[in-house]
Amino acid sequence: MSKAANTFKEELDQVRLVVKKLLSNRESIKVLEVGCGSSSFIKLQQNTYMVGIDISEKQLQRNDILNEKILGDIQTYNLPHSEFDLIVCWWVLEHLQYPEKALTNCLASLKENGIIVVAVPNVYSIKGLITKYTPHQFHIWVYRYILGKKLAGIEDNPPFHTFLRFFIGLESIKAFAYSNEFSVEYFGFHESVDQKNFRENHRIAGPAWSLVKLIIKVLSFGKVDAELTDLIVVLKNQKVVKDGAPARKLVKTIG
Repeated sequence: MSKAANTFKEELDQVRLVVKKLLSNRESIKVLEVGCGSSSFIKLQQNTYMVGIDISEKQLQRNDILNEKILGDIQTYNLPHSEFDLIVCWWVLEHLQYPEKALTNCLASLKENGIIVVAVPNVYSIKGLITKYTPHQFHIWVYRYILGKKLAGIEDNPPFHTFLRFFIGLESIKAFAYSNEFSVEYFGFHESVDQKNFRENHRIAGPAWSLVKLIIKVLSFGKVDAELTDLIVVLKNQKVVKDGAPARKLVKTIG
């Protein structure tokens, strides 16, 4: 790499601009936040109706921006057809045993020209591969004693159980999108805040960090990047939705 990776804030700002442009011609927007947790990363200025789905009732209760709350599993929940202008799936797919089912469910629920924002760890990074092939208790230990998050793993605090299927890699997501008549409007990698802070605190930077990145790239034949830990992709529905397509009303199940 000729320059440092984007920061999370830089990447988030870019994604917000892309989303704003793609939805600029809509007076009102219906949004589905998948694994909505207690906050939202994509904020819109238009008249917005917010729906959230999560398997955690506690996380749903903490989210005070939702108009509608659904307690359910995105892998199996029966979402309505052609219902949403925007779906945000932020740091969710890595926690699912069957992320392809979840993404299929989401794509079918988007309106014509609707978009989905998918944010996931980069499974083809050192951080991603270590996370994928180490047990959950190790993740908790890292959060508590390396990252200093003392409540990690307690009372619905992260880290959550992680599968990190290779399906959520960029090339797999792109192939899946094209096969379902979705275009890839944007994708970008960045370095996670946790890793960046860890490197800075331990003075892993400059020429030493560049050498580490180079060695890992060479040893992995260019497939693994030490710095690009996270990925954000924006997909757009290119299918024409036929009149009379089935639609089902979401039911508010919490709050």
